[in-house]
Amino acid sequence: MKAIKITTLITVCISVLYLLLSAVLSFTAVSFRNWADVLGKLFAAVLMPIMVLVLALFLLYRNERVHQTVKTVCVAAAVIVCSIYVCFAMFFIAFGSKEERMLTRHLLVTDESFLSEADPVYYRPAALFFKRPTEITTTDQVDYLEKKYQRSFGVSESGDIIYDRECPEVKVSVWPWGMTFHDNYTEELTITSLLEVYNGVNMERGYHIVEINDREYLCLEASGYDDIETLSEDMVCLMAGAMSGGFSRSGNAMEFFQEYRGVVYFSFGGEEDYMGSVPFGGKNGEWPIDVEAVARTVYRKYADDGAAKNKESYSNTGESGAEESFFEPAPESAPETDLEPEPDYRETAAKAVYDAVLSEEGFSYEVCYNAKGNLYIDLGSKLSEEDGQTYSYRLVYDRLSKNGACELLVLYRSAEGSDNEVIMDMYAVETATGKVVVSGRKAWSDVGTEEYREITGE
Repeated sequence: MKAIKITTLITVCISVLYLLLSAVLSFTAVSFRNWADVLGKLFAAVLMPIMVLVLALFLLYRNERVHQTVKTVCVAAAVIVCSIYVCFAMFFIAFGSKEERMLTRHLLVTDESFLSEADPVYYRPAALFFKRPTEITTTDQVDYLEKKYQRSFGVSESGDIIYDRECPEVKVSVWPWGMTFHDNYTEELTITSLLEVYNGVNMERGYHIVEINDREYLCLEASGYDDIETLSEDMVCLMAGAMSGGFSRSGNAMEFFQEYRGVVYFSFGGEEDYMGSVPFGGKNGEWPIDVEAVARTVYRKYADDGAAKNKESYSNTGESGAEESFFEPAPESAPETDLEPEPDYRETAAKAVYDAVLSEEGFSYEVCYNAKGNLYIDLGSKLSEEDGQTYSYRLVYDRLSKNGACELLVLYRSAEGSDNEVIMDMYAVETATGKVVVSGRKAWSDVGTEEYREITGE
């Protein structure tokens, strides 16, 4: 009895304190941290009513003058009413809670878009339980960069330019994106490193800078089909030099490109008609600096010259499905070379997806072509454990990615006897390395994972 009274008293005191502070804070710029607000609501809306009810029922049972039947009815009614109330209270707290994230040591971001499309709001931690609204400063941006890249960054005297202290010519931009920050440090350091190698080896090939999705990249220029092999050698020279840090003033360039991916673009036709790109570096130690692998990517892009000239065809697949977006490139009458592309890049990409992902799930593998001559892989049928229904699966080649570095494929599922297909996932296969990335996309409007967006440029 004594323990119940003490617990109830503590719960009531905490709940009353939370309600009083909420009322006072509503007149100030300070507010509760999200986790503190959730705890306060749990005490005030859930724990306090339960403890008060338990204490009341205990006192009722201790009263010998009340008939047992009355006690039983009161307990049953109280339990039913309390259960319904607690259920609604928990739903209210769960769905009314806002996501809060620590962006830097001194900057919070809160998603306040519940039942609306409001932008995230930024706060400073005022104390353990409280926060105060604020604006993003260059100090916050520098903190974000230093935490992410483990490098030292500085701010110009004017206070509007952030730069790498080891490589001051690298100017960095940081901008808010949803509940996080995005930056162009990798792209800017890549351009600087590549140009240092370019100047160090006195390369004579022309180049220009292309801007894609608010980021800049180095783009080497090629004169035509006969120049592809030499172009590939030049690209490998730049990538290998950047990854080894041979001409870079940034002391740990080698370590940087072992962690982050750089990109080199190439074009046929000058600045107005860039065609594709080859990535290098990355977290898995993928350093595609092999001339033949790079040339295979360039040949593949050259074969799809029609798609390169019409850039909108990269992204406008449409809702009608992957097969309608695919076209067979016209045959290329070109001199023979030891660096010809693989016989069927579509089947090569499909086999990579099957080996990396689908084979472990028990699918079969059969290469098929529809009436239009478009390739797809018949994966057979499987019994679903969710609904006990048998479904047929097929893997369909879609198109080349926007940045020209990946082949895209779509996994479809349909109930046996039905023509209604549902997208189960989409995959990207990097042409230069054969790396497979699962997108998590189940509709054409889905954007996919961050890794998928990074590797495809979409």
